[in-house]
Amino acid sequence: MIRLHWGVENGLHWTLDLTFSEDACGVPTGHAPQNLALLRRIALNALNL
Repeated sequence: MIRLHWGVENGLHWTLDLTFSEDACGVPTGHAPQNLALLRRIALNALNL
């Protein structure tokens, strides 16, 4: 169960980094990183549809 969870998590983060260069994002302050992460996940879900 734990390995399955981490497999899904790692796949999601890899996809976000590949598609949106999430690791290279340089927004370090306030709520901006959380807001951008949410928008990226919404966009990724829209692309998957």
